[in-house]
Amino acid sequence: MQPSYSSIGQIFSAQTRYTVPLFQRPYVWSKEEQWQPLWDDVRELADRVLSPRPHKPVAGHFLGTVVLEQINTSSIAMPQRRVIDGQQRLTTLQLLLKAAEHALHEVSLTASPDSAKSIELAAGQTSQLSRNHYAQQPEEAYKVWPTNDDRTAFKAVMDSEPAAGVGSEQSRMADAYRFFRDAILGWLGQQDVAQRALAFAAALKDHLRLIVLDLDESDEPQAIFETLNAHGTPLLPADLIKNWLLWQAGKQELDADPLYQTCWSQFDREHLYWRKTIGTGHAARPRVDTFLQNWLTVMTGEQIPVKHLYDRFLAYANALADKNEDQRLDVAALMGSVHEHAAYYRIVDAPDGDAALAATLRRLNRLDFVVFRPVLMALFARVDDVATGAKAIESFLVRRMVCERQTRGYGALALELVRAVNDVPGDVSAVPQLITVLGDAAGGWPDDDAFQRDWRSRRFYGLFRRDRVAMILQALEEHYQQDVSKTEPLLTFDFAKLQIEHIMPQSWAAHWPLAEAGDPLLRDDRVQNIGNLTLVSEKLNPSLSNGPWHVEGSVNCKSAQLAKHSALRLNKLLLDGQSGGWTEQDIEGRADSLFAGARSVWPQASTLKPAALPEI
Repeated sequence: MQPSYSSIGQIFSAQTRYTVPLFQRPYVWSKEEQWQPLWDDVRELADRVLSPRPHKPVAGHFLGTVVLEQINTSSIAMPQRRVIDGQQRLTTLQLLLKAAEHALHEVSLTASPDSAKSIELAAGQTSQLSRNHYAQQPEEAYKVWPTNDDRTAFKAVMDSEPAAGVGSEQSRMADAYRFFRDAILGWLGQQDVAQRALAFAAALKDHLRLIVLDLDESDEPQAIFETLNAHGTPLLPADLIKNWLLWQAGKQELDADPLYQTCWSQFDREHLYWRKTIGTGHAARPRVDTFLQNWLTVMTGEQIPVKHLYDRFLAYANALADKNEDQRLDVAALMGSVHEHAAYYRIVDAPDGDAALAATLRRLNRLDFVVFRPVLMALFARVDDVATGAKAIESFLVRRMVCERQTRGYGALALELVRAVNDVPGDVSAVPQLITVLGDAAGGWPDDDAFQRDWRSRRFYGLFRRDRVAMILQALEEHYQQDVSKTEPLLTFDFAKLQIEHIMPQSWAAHWPLAEAGDPLLRDDRVQNIGNLTLVSEKLNPSLSNGPWHVEGSVNCKSAQLAKHSALRLNKLLLDGQSGGWTEQDIEGRADSLFAGARSVWPQASTLKPAALPEI
């Protein structure tokens, strides 16, 4: 390993290409985290160059370390170095240099002729650091050549002209260019522009410095990449896994580019989805790492702590290699598995459409028991009746929630389910085994009698999370619509804009007096029961408020307002036969009526049967 302490001018003045390999993550630097701190450092450095201390050399600024690997090229080709670590830094410096070139050119247009000469000199000094001017091939003109999915955005910035800039180009790189260009223009100001321009160019090319580590043939790039990450480089476990897989492909002399394009590029191309942080508190992490954690659980049937995700992945990959006669890992098959399961994860995470399976998955997501996602992915990965399997998990969870059964062991139960599904031969449905394991769980799968007893007596509102109560009411609405769909088209609702309404208000005393023998404690309890809850629009909710249920001839009572403004089947059924008052007995009766739908939406174990599997 050959270390050198080099200025940006030394690094970028040579006719050399710094190519970013496929395994590197996309460009992820942002204003708050990196661009602004970098600019603050550059501005302070430029101030020091502009006003140096007498008889003292200008103190440079150290930007960090980059690790490069020499690429063997023909004698007539432009020299190349592969960027093992530091691509975010090198890419950002190129964007900064292009922004500086254009900002300097802009201020030269309004400067005096003498000043304009000095400013254009400064612009030329920066421009020569962002372009290889003697390139045989078009792409050789770029000093830094990013990974595949960043190239279009990078070229849009680096090929832009000073007058137009990047225009309306929408990309993270274009945003970086705009940020730096505006910041540089602000620093250059209106006075002594020529002197400031030369000082700024000197600061960039002569006083920004990097330690460059050039690897020898005996150095192992992957080990160095991992070591740098272990010491604080902000890489995701997913980045390390991608790096390792593509490195292995290269070692086996496979063509890594089609493997990347087919099996991994989606994680980089759709980074707003895959790299978005999900979860809260200590469970917050990028979605791609959560997916890989779930995938590895499906593959191993083991709990995978995200902090050990990369190590556990390596152990799994090495175990796969040991099973092969030549002890070589089938990299293509392993990457294919990741790609396949990523599609299953997205179906589970963001179900789309009106199919019964999509509705079940949406309700499971609102229950938020994410530990069961690997079970669903395991079902998707085989020829199986996923819809019945998902319905079984949902019914198990909803019935236990209503009956207040213990949730503490759900993580262990999910692992048991993954192993049970994986143990069933691929040409046989695993759903019966899944149902059996659920039924044998501690606390069991509540049958209809237990479910109905707690359904009638439980305080839903205030006991369960509000979004879960809304999910139950939405599921019942969809069920009632399905019942009439043979004669009428299904209505569509934006359920996100509906709110839970108490038919008998929580503050009932003013307008809902008790009968002489009435029990206020019983009423307070029944008010929160499912039989007293419905869904209404945001606009309708305030008008219902604490008003009476029914007043003969009035258009302002609750029953009249619901009849006039609500298209929900849930409310049409509520109004049937309810022209008089609304009492605790009516709440209990409606709870029983709703239970008939609930029993169908969330059936007991004995009634769930998987559909026949297609012949293979």
